[in-house]
Amino acid sequence: MARLHKSILKSIFRREEKQSGILAYGSTDKGKQREGNEDSYLLIPELDIYVVADGMGGHNDGAVASLNAVRVIGEYFVPEIIAEMRSDRDKVEENLQGAVMEAHGWLLRMIEANPEYEGMGSTIAISFIHDNVLHTCHVGDSRVYVINSWGITQITKDHSAVGELVRTGEMTKEEARQSPLKNQITQAIGVLLDIEPEYNRTYKLNEGDVVLLCSDGLWEMLPDEEIQAIVLEGKPMEETCNKLVHQANEAGGNDNITVVLIEMGQREWPPEYYQ
Repeated sequence: MARLHKSILKSIFRREEKQSGILAYGSTDKGKQREGNEDSYLLIPELDIYVVADGMGGHNDGAVASLNAVRVIGEYFVPEIIAEMRSDRDKVEENLQGAVMEAHGWLLRMIEANPEYEGMGSTIAISFIHDNVLHTCHVGDSRVYVINSWGITQITKDHSAVGELVRTGEMTKEEARQSPLKNQITQAIGVLLDIEPEYNRTYKLNEGDVVLLCSDGLWEMLPDEEIQAIVLEGKPMEETCNKLVHQANEAGGNDNITVVLIEMGQREWPPEYYQ
């Protein structure tokens, strides 16, 4: 299987795309504290697929992991599989989880063949948007949000030590953002043999909604309310992405920062519209 250089893929994936009224844009930055960028992302709006991956392992191993993860996932979603997902909702969960497991298996085989990559891995967050319904599947703590004038809703659940504490009420979200345990991920592809990709509930999208996929380099630096306020300024998609990255850097830029935004048109409906 061909391996493409990361700089080439970034030039392909860093773009604005419009498909069937959906406008999408992605941006990534190494931040202020890291020597390199181990995040990757993928936009395939014609297939309704959007991906963010946050690599780990150091010495560029994380970059290798995340880049190959998004590549394998992109290759998994051939038009025939997308057609199946669009016509049969039961196939969505099966194939989103299948894509994550495909990337997981690829990384495990790569590590087995190259012991120097031992310890590398990646988080994954995938969104599939069809007929105004958002489907997500993830491993790790890269997040998917839905943002509109009524609020900012985190769709995914962090697979992390602090994420579990927040869900049990033992820690607030703000405490989790500051906790020394925040980098303890409980699931990541390539790291553990057994993972359980989480397919999240479907979410009916309003035509004015914005879907945000991001690595922890964004949400650890900025509170949800600030992210929402920036998105709702109504600026062009590229400008909004770049401002989110800029503000995360201004707040410290402790990690690589990756942002993907998907805008669902302009008209807004009342909250009662949601499932």
